[in-house]
Amino acid sequence: MRNVLFLGLGRVGFKTLLLFRELVKNSYIYALDVNPTLGEVVRQLDGVEFHVYDDSIVEKLTSKVDLAVTALPSAVAFRTLKRIISKCVDVVDVSFFPEDPYNLEGLVVDCGSVFVPDAGFAPGYSNLVVGDIIRKLEGVEGIDIMVGGIPLEPIPPLGYVVTWNPSDLIEEYVRPARVIEGGVIKHLDPLENTVQVRLEGIGVLEGFVSDGLRTLIRNVRVMNMREITLRWPGHVKNMKLLRDLGLMSKDLIKVGDVLIRPSDLLAKLFEIKLRGEVDDIAIIYITAKYGGNLKHSELAILRGTSKSPATSTFTALVHAYTAKLAYELLIPKGIQPLENLSMFKEGYDEYLRGRGVVLKTNQN
Repeated sequence: MRNVLFLGLGRVGFKTLLLFRELVKNSYIYALDVNPTLGEVVRQLDGVEFHVYDDSIVEKLTSKVDLAVTALPSAVAFRTLKRIISKCVDVVDVSFFPEDPYNLEGLVVDCGSVFVPDAGFAPGYSNLVVGDIIRKLEGVEGIDIMVGGIPLEPIPPLGYVVTWNPSDLIEEYVRPARVIEGGVIKHLDPLENTVQVRLEGIGVLEGFVSDGLRTLIRNVRVMNMREITLRWPGHVKNMKLLRDLGLMSKDLIKVGDVLIRPSDLLAKLFEIKLRGEVDDIAIIYITAKYGGNLKHSELAILRGTSKSPATSTFTALVHAYTAKLAYELLIPKGIQPLENLSMFKEGYDEYLRGRGVVLKTNQN
Protein backbone atom coordinates (compact mmCIF):
# COMPACT_ATOMS: atom_id res chain seq x y z
CA MET A 1 0.00 0.00 0.00
CA ARG A 2 1.26 3.47 -0.95
CA ASN A 3 0.39 6.62 0.95
CA VAL A 4 -1.05 9.52 -1.04
CA LEU A 5 -1.30 13.23 -0.28
CA PHE A 6 -4.21 15.22 -1.75
CA LEU A 7 -3.45 18.94 -1.61
CA GLY A 8 -6.28 21.31 -2.56
CA LEU A 9 -9.90 20.18 -2.21
CA GLY A 10 -11.71 22.77 -4.28
CA ARG A 11 -14.07 22.20 -7.19
CA VAL A 12 -11.65 19.81 -8.87
CA GLY A 13 -9.55 18.47 -6.03
CA PHE A 14 -12.39 17.05 -3.96
CA LYS A 15 -13.92 15.33 -7.00
CA THR A 16 -10.54 13.88 -7.85
CA LEU A 17 -10.23 12.52 -4.32
CA LEU A 18 -13.59 10.73 -4.55
CA LEU A 19 -12.82 9.31 -8.00
CA PHE A 20 -9.36 8.17 -6.97
CA ARG A 21 -10.79 6.28 -3.99
CA GLU A 22 -13.02 4.37 -6.42
CA LEU A 23 -10.10 3.58 -8.72
CA VAL A 24 -7.59 2.67 -6.00
CA LYS A 25 -9.02 0.76 -3.07
CA ASN A 26 -5.98 0.10 -0.94
CA SER A 27 -4.29 3.48 -0.45
CA TYR A 28 -4.12 5.62 2.70
CA ILE A 29 -4.83 9.26 1.93
CA TYR A 30 -3.85 12.48 3.69
CA ALA A 31 -6.07 15.38 2.52
CA LEU A 32 -5.14 19.05 3.00
CA ASP A 33 -7.04 22.24 2.35
CA VAL A 34 -7.11 25.79 3.72
CA ASN A 35 -10.84 25.46 4.46
CA PRO A 36 -11.28 23.77 7.87
CA THR A 37 -15.01 23.15 7.33
CA LEU A 38 -14.16 20.56 4.66
CA GLY A 39 -12.88 18.35 7.44
CA GLU A 40 -16.43 17.48 8.46
CA VAL A 41 -17.06 15.89 5.07
CA VAL A 42 -13.63 14.42 4.42
CA ARG A 43 -13.33 12.73 7.79
CA GLN A 44 -16.40 10.63 6.94
CA LEU A 45 -14.44 8.92 4.17
CA ASP A 46 -12.71 5.67 5.08
CA GLY A 47 -8.94 5.72 4.79
CA VAL A 48 -8.73 9.53 4.54
CA GLU A 49 -7.10 11.75 7.16
CA PHE A 50 -7.85 15.49 6.93
CA HIS A 51 -5.57 18.36 7.94
CA VAL A 52 -5.92 22.12 7.62
CA TYR A 53 -3.21 23.40 5.30
CA ASP A 54 -0.13 25.15 6.58
CA ASP A 55 3.54 24.95 5.62
CA SER A 56 4.55 22.83 8.59
CA ILE A 57 1.94 20.13 7.93
CA VAL A 58 2.96 19.95 4.26
CA GLU A 59 6.54 19.45 5.38
CA LYS A 60 5.50 16.71 7.81
CA LEU A 61 3.23 14.79 5.46
CA THR A 62 5.50 14.81 2.41
CA SER A 63 7.87 12.65 4.43
CA LYS A 64 5.08 10.06 4.81
CA VAL A 65 3.74 9.79 1.27
CA ASP A 66 4.83 8.34 -2.07
CA LEU A 67 2.51 10.36 -4.31
CA ALA A 68 1.00 13.86 -4.16
CA VAL A 69 -2.14 14.72 -6.14
CA THR A 70 -2.42 18.50 -6.30
CA ALA A 71 -5.07 21.04 -7.38
CA LEU A 72 -3.93 24.46 -6.26
CA PRO A 73 -4.59 28.11 -7.21
CA SER A 74 -2.15 29.14 -9.93
CA ALA A 75 -0.65 31.94 -7.83
CA VAL A 76 0.79 29.57 -5.20
CA ALA A 77 1.06 26.29 -7.09
CA PHE A 78 4.60 26.42 -8.45
CA ARG A 79 6.21 27.34 -5.13
CA THR A 80 4.33 24.58 -3.31
CA LEU A 81 5.04 21.98 -5.98
CA LYS A 82 8.74 22.80 -5.86
CA ARG A 83 8.76 22.06 -2.13
CA ILE A 84 6.98 18.75 -2.57
CA ILE A 85 9.07 17.61 -5.54
CA SER A 86 12.28 18.46 -3.67
CA LYS A 87 11.24 15.76 -1.16
CA CYS A 88 11.36 13.20 -4.01
CA VAL A 89 7.62 12.59 -3.98
CA ASP A 90 5.84 11.70 -7.23
CA VAL A 91 3.36 14.44 -8.21
CA VAL A 92 0.29 14.54 -10.46
CA ASP A 93 -0.83 18.15 -10.76
CA VAL A 94 -3.73 20.01 -12.32
CA SER A 95 -2.86 23.59 -11.28
CA PHE A 96 -2.79 26.13 -14.14
CA PHE A 97 0.39 27.90 -13.02
CA PRO A 98 2.19 30.29 -15.41
CA GLU A 99 5.71 28.96 -14.84
CA ASP A 100 7.37 26.39 -17.10
CA PRO A 101 7.08 22.98 -15.37
CA TYR A 102 10.43 22.02 -16.91
CA ASN A 103 12.05 24.50 -14.52
CA LEU A 104 11.63 21.65 -12.01
CA GLU A 105 13.29 19.05 -14.21
CA GLY A 106 16.58 19.11 -12.30
CA LEU A 107 14.83 18.20 -9.04
CA VAL A 108 12.76 15.48 -10.71
CA VAL A 109 15.77 13.91 -12.42
CA ASP A 110 17.92 14.03 -9.26
CA CYS A 111 15.14 12.29 -7.31
CA GLY A 112 14.31 9.76 -10.01
CA SER A 113 10.67 10.68 -9.47
CA VAL A 114 7.60 11.38 -11.63
CA PHE A 115 5.99 14.78 -12.21
CA VAL A 116 2.87 14.98 -14.39
CA PRO A 117 1.83 18.62 -14.91
CA ASP A 118 -1.46 19.78 -16.44
CA ALA A 119 -3.23 16.46 -15.85
CA GLY A 120 -6.73 17.76 -16.45
CA PHE A 121 -9.22 18.79 -19.13
CA ALA A 122 -7.31 21.23 -21.32
CA PRO A 123 -4.41 21.30 -21.00
CA GLY A 124 -4.55 17.64 -20.13
CA TYR A 125 -6.79 15.34 -22.14
CA SER A 126 -6.22 17.65 -25.12
CA ASN A 127 -2.47 16.93 -24.81
CA LEU A 128 -3.17 13.21 -24.71
CA VAL A 129 -5.12 13.42 -27.97
CA VAL A 130 -2.40 15.48 -29.66
CA GLY A 131 0.29 13.05 -28.52
CA ASP A 132 -1.74 10.15 -29.90
CA ILE A 133 -2.25 11.92 -33.23
CA ILE A 134 1.48 12.59 -33.59
CA ARG A 135 2.28 8.99 -32.66
CA LYS A 136 -0.13 7.47 -35.20
CA LEU A 137 -0.25 9.84 -38.20
CA GLU A 138 2.55 10.61 -40.65
CA GLY A 139 3.33 14.15 -41.73
CA VAL A 140 1.18 16.19 -39.34
CA GLU A 141 1.45 19.81 -40.47
CA GLY A 142 -0.99 21.71 -38.28
CA ILE A 143 -3.15 21.20 -35.19
CA ASP A 144 -6.04 23.25 -33.84
CA ILE A 145 -7.08 22.50 -30.26
CA MET A 146 -10.53 23.96 -29.52
CA VAL A 147 -11.75 23.68 -25.95
CA GLY A 148 -14.55 25.13 -23.90
CA GLY A 149 -16.62 24.73 -20.80
CA ILE A 150 -19.86 26.64 -21.35
CA PRO A 151 -23.51 26.64 -20.21
CA LEU A 152 -25.81 24.68 -22.50
CA GLU A 153 -27.33 28.03 -23.45
CA PRO A 154 -25.77 31.51 -23.16
CA ILE A 155 -26.52 33.06 -19.75
CA PRO A 156 -26.60 36.88 -19.37
CA PRO A 157 -24.67 39.08 -18.88
CA LEU A 158 -21.55 37.33 -20.29
CA GLY A 159 -22.98 34.14 -21.76
CA TYR A 160 -21.03 32.22 -19.16
CA VAL A 161 -21.14 30.75 -15.65
CA VAL A 162 -18.16 30.13 -13.39
CA THR A 163 -17.55 26.49 -12.53
CA TRP A 164 -13.86 26.75 -11.55
CA ASN A 165 -11.43 29.18 -9.93
CA PRO A 166 -12.44 32.66 -11.21
CA SER A 167 -8.91 34.05 -10.76
CA ASP A 168 -7.54 31.35 -13.02
CA LEU A 169 -10.38 32.06 -15.46
CA ILE A 170 -9.31 35.70 -15.73
CA GLU A 171 -5.78 34.53 -16.57
CA GLU A 172 -7.11 33.16 -19.88
CA TYR A 173 -8.02 36.66 -21.02
CA VAL A 174 -4.84 38.47 -19.96
CA ARG A 175 -2.00 35.98 -20.37
CA PRO A 176 -0.35 36.28 -23.82
CA ALA A 177 -1.16 33.18 -25.85
CA ARG A 178 1.75 31.23 -27.28
CA VAL A 179 1.04 29.74 -30.68
CA ILE A 180 3.19 28.18 -33.39
CA GLU A 181 2.94 29.78 -36.82
CA GLY A 182 5.21 28.65 -39.63
CA GLY A 183 7.36 26.79 -37.12
CA VAL A 184 7.93 29.95 -35.04
CA ILE A 185 6.61 30.56 -31.52
CA LYS A 186 4.56 33.74 -31.35
CA HIS A 187 2.87 35.53 -28.45
CA LEU A 188 -0.60 36.83 -29.28
CA ASP A 189 -3.12 38.99 -27.45
CA PRO A 190 -5.83 36.43 -26.61
CA LEU A 191 -8.70 38.86 -27.25
CA GLU A 192 -7.40 40.54 -30.40
CA ASN A 193 -9.17 38.25 -32.87
CA THR A 194 -11.95 35.69 -32.76
CA VAL A 195 -12.72 32.59 -34.82
CA GLN A 196 -16.00 30.80 -35.39
CA VAL A 197 -16.67 27.08 -35.40
CA ARG A 198 -19.87 25.12 -35.93
CA LEU A 199 -20.23 21.87 -33.99
CA GLU A 200 -22.97 19.38 -34.75
CA GLY A 201 -25.58 19.28 -32.01
CA ILE A 202 -24.24 22.44 -30.37
CA GLY A 203 -24.30 25.22 -32.96
CA VAL A 204 -22.00 28.15 -33.73
CA LEU A 205 -19.41 29.08 -31.13
CA GLU A 206 -16.74 31.78 -31.10
CA GLY A 207 -13.23 31.31 -29.89
CA PHE A 208 -10.10 33.20 -28.90
CA VAL A 209 -6.51 31.99 -28.74
CA SER A 210 -5.42 31.00 -25.24
CA ASP A 211 -2.16 29.97 -23.61
CA GLY A 212 -2.96 26.28 -23.35
CA LEU A 213 -0.24 24.75 -25.52
CA ARG A 214 2.28 24.91 -22.67
CA THR A 215 4.36 21.71 -22.79
CA LEU A 216 3.15 20.91 -26.33
CA ILE A 217 5.38 23.72 -27.59
CA ARG A 218 8.40 21.81 -26.30
CA ASN A 219 7.33 18.26 -27.05
CA VAL A 220 5.42 18.38 -30.35
CA ARG A 221 7.04 19.43 -33.63
CA VAL A 222 4.54 20.85 -36.14
CA MET A 223 4.54 23.93 -38.34
CA ASN A 224 1.29 25.36 -36.98
CA MET A 225 -0.46 24.79 -33.67
CA ARG A 226 -2.77 26.82 -31.47
CA GLU A 227 -5.29 26.43 -28.67
CA ILE A 228 -8.63 28.18 -29.01
CA THR A 229 -10.99 28.64 -26.07
CA LEU A 230 -14.65 28.34 -27.09
CA ARG A 231 -17.51 30.52 -25.83
CA TRP A 232 -20.97 31.54 -26.98
CA PRO A 233 -20.98 34.40 -29.54
CA GLY A 234 -20.62 37.88 -28.00
CA HIS A 235 -18.63 36.75 -24.97
CA VAL A 236 -15.21 37.85 -26.23
CA LYS A 237 -16.38 41.41 -26.94
CA ASN A 238 -17.69 41.74 -23.39
CA MET A 239 -14.52 40.35 -21.81
CA LYS A 240 -12.36 42.67 -23.89
CA LEU A 241 -14.37 45.61 -22.58
CA LEU A 242 -13.79 44.52 -18.97
CA ARG A 243 -10.08 44.07 -19.64
CA ASP A 244 -9.71 47.40 -21.44
CA LEU A 245 -11.40 49.16 -18.50
CA GLY A 246 -8.62 47.78 -16.26
CA LEU A 247 -10.79 45.38 -14.30
CA MET A 248 -8.41 42.49 -14.98
CA SER A 249 -5.32 44.41 -13.81
CA LYS A 250 -3.28 43.07 -10.91
CA ASP A 251 -1.89 46.52 -10.06
CA LEU A 252 -3.08 47.94 -6.75
CA ILE A 253 -5.24 51.06 -6.91
CA LYS A 254 -6.52 53.23 -4.10
CA VAL A 255 -10.27 53.55 -3.62
CA GLY A 256 -10.93 55.90 -0.73
CA ASP A 257 -8.63 54.67 2.00
CA VAL A 258 -8.44 51.11 0.68
CA LEU A 259 -5.95 49.53 -1.71
CA ILE A 260 -7.57 46.98 -3.99
CA ARG A 261 -6.44 44.83 -6.91
CA PRO A 262 -9.04 45.13 -9.70
CA SER A 263 -8.57 41.51 -10.79
CA ASP A 264 -9.38 40.33 -7.26
CA LEU A 265 -12.56 42.42 -7.25
CA LEU A 266 -13.59 41.10 -10.66
CA ALA A 267 -12.90 37.50 -9.60
CA LYS A 268 -15.11 38.02 -6.55
CA LEU A 269 -17.87 39.54 -8.67
CA PHE A 270 -17.62 36.57 -11.05
CA GLU A 271 -17.86 34.29 -8.03
CA ILE A 272 -21.07 36.05 -6.94
CA LYS A 273 -22.74 37.08 -10.19
CA LEU A 274 -21.76 34.31 -12.59
CA ARG A 275 -22.97 31.48 -10.41
CA GLY A 276 -26.01 29.71 -11.72
CA GLU A 277 -28.02 26.55 -11.35
CA VAL A 278 -27.58 25.60 -15.00
CA ASP A 279 -26.56 22.58 -17.00
CA ASP A 280 -23.31 22.93 -18.91
CA ILE A 281 -21.11 21.22 -21.46
CA ALA A 282 -17.36 20.61 -21.77
CA ILE A 283 -15.98 20.37 -25.31
CA ILE A 284 -12.65 19.35 -26.77
CA TYR A 285 -12.48 19.45 -30.56
CA ILE A 286 -9.08 18.80 -32.13
CA THR A 287 -8.34 18.89 -35.83
CA ALA A 288 -5.09 17.90 -37.50
CA LYS A 289 -3.96 18.41 -41.09
CA TYR A 290 -1.58 15.77 -42.38
CA GLY A 291 -0.32 14.15 -45.54
CA GLY A 292 -1.20 17.11 -47.73
CA ASN A 293 -5.01 17.41 -47.84
CA LEU A 294 -5.99 14.85 -45.20
CA LYS A 295 -7.79 15.86 -42.03
CA HIS A 296 -8.20 14.02 -38.74
CA SER A 297 -10.54 15.24 -36.01
CA GLU A 298 -11.48 14.10 -32.53
CA LEU A 299 -14.38 15.38 -30.46
CA ALA A 300 -14.97 14.85 -26.74
CA ILE A 301 -18.14 16.11 -25.08
CA LEU A 302 -19.35 15.82 -21.50
CA ARG A 303 -22.70 17.24 -20.48
CA GLY A 304 -22.91 18.38 -16.89
CA THR A 305 -25.51 19.56 -14.40
CA SER A 306 -25.63 22.28 -11.76
CA LYS A 307 -24.75 19.58 -9.22
CA SER A 308 -21.90 18.17 -11.30
CA PRO A 309 -20.48 20.78 -13.72
CA ALA A 310 -18.95 19.32 -16.85
CA THR A 311 -15.58 21.08 -16.95
CA SER A 312 -14.57 20.39 -13.35
CA THR A 313 -15.88 16.83 -13.65
CA PHE A 314 -13.94 16.17 -16.88
CA THR A 315 -10.84 17.66 -15.26
CA ALA A 316 -11.21 15.50 -12.17
CA LEU A 317 -11.74 12.35 -14.25
CA VAL A 318 -8.46 12.85 -16.09
CA HIS A 319 -6.68 13.92 -12.90
CA ALA A 320 -7.85 10.83 -11.02
CA TYR A 321 -7.03 8.37 -13.80
CA THR A 322 -3.54 9.86 -14.17
CA ALA A 323 -3.05 9.60 -10.42
CA LYS A 324 -4.06 5.94 -10.65
CA LEU A 325 -1.37 5.31 -13.29
CA ALA A 326 1.20 7.06 -11.12
CA TYR A 327 0.09 5.11 -8.04
CA GLU A 328 0.54 1.87 -9.96
CA LEU A 329 4.07 2.96 -11.02
CA LEU A 330 3.16 2.78 -14.72
CA ILE A 331 4.36 6.27 -15.66
CA PRO A 332 8.04 6.54 -16.68
CA LYS A 333 10.32 8.61 -14.47
CA GLY A 334 10.77 12.29 -15.27
CA ILE A 335 8.48 15.14 -16.26
CA GLN A 336 5.64 13.50 -18.19
CA PRO A 337 2.86 15.74 -19.50
CA LEU A 338 0.01 13.84 -21.06
CA GLU A 339 1.28 14.12 -24.65
CA ASN A 340 4.03 11.73 -23.48
CA LEU A 341 1.47 9.24 -22.14
CA SER A 342 -0.49 8.55 -25.33
CA MET A 343 0.29 4.84 -24.96
CA PHE A 344 -2.37 4.89 -22.21
CA LYS A 345 -5.02 6.68 -24.29
CA GLU A 346 -7.17 3.59 -24.78
CA GLY A 347 -7.43 3.19 -21.01
CA TYR A 348 -8.29 6.86 -20.53
CA ASP A 349 -10.96 6.67 -23.23
CA GLU A 350 -12.55 3.55 -21.77
CA TYR A 351 -12.69 5.22 -18.35
CA LEU A 352 -14.11 8.47 -19.73
CA ARG A 353 -16.78 6.71 -21.78
CA GLY A 354 -17.83 4.84 -18.67
CA ARG A 355 -18.34 8.21 -16.99
CA GLY A 356 -20.51 9.68 -19.72
CA VAL A 357 -17.96 11.36 -22.00
CA VAL A 358 -18.93 11.06 -25.69
CA LEU A 359 -15.88 10.51 -27.91
CA LYS A 360 -15.95 10.70 -31.72
CA THR A 361 -13.17 10.37 -34.30
CA ASN A 362 -13.34 11.34 -37.97
CA GLN A 363 -10.81 11.01 -40.80
CA ASN A 364 -11.06 12.20 -44.40
